[in-house]
Amino acid sequence: MSNRIEYLRNHVDSLMKQRGGQGSWQCFYQMHMYAVSIFAAMLADKRGLDSELATMIGLLHDIYPLLTGDTENHAKNGSILAREILTDLDIVDDEELDIICTAVKYHSKKRAVHDEYSELAKDADVLSHYYHDISWPILEKDHARLEALKVELGLR
Repeated sequence: MSNRIEYLRNHVDSLMKQRGGQGSWQCFYQMHMYAVSIFAAMLADKRGLDSELATMIGLLHDIYPLLTGDTENHAKNGSILAREILTDLDIVDDEELDIICTAVKYHSKKRAVHDEYSELAKDADVLSHYYHDISWPILEKDHARLEALKVELGLR
């Protein structure tokens, strides 16, 4: 597979269309997932991590609410769904599969510290929420993470 990211992106878009996803919340989630994938790739480059894996994490981190409309336990349920999707597509090896699914599983646990790809997913998620509309108040649980990111990226 020469372009795994494009293959995954097309598959996610296809799944959304199959489920009739064109409402405003689906559009928000799709836009958010693309934004997170871009921020994740940027952070991966900065941190010396694999930007292709980071992009895939971003594309899948909110796959569960995008496809089901359910936000309950979305990170844990999303990791299960991401594993199914990636296994069906057969575009990652076992190690990559574990890295991606672990990051999806932990991306909502912003106050806990996990592995480097999970932290990257959390950070990309926070950046996406913040830059989507900087006039919105940032969640208290995300504030310290956002401030640390601004310092890391030379924005403060």
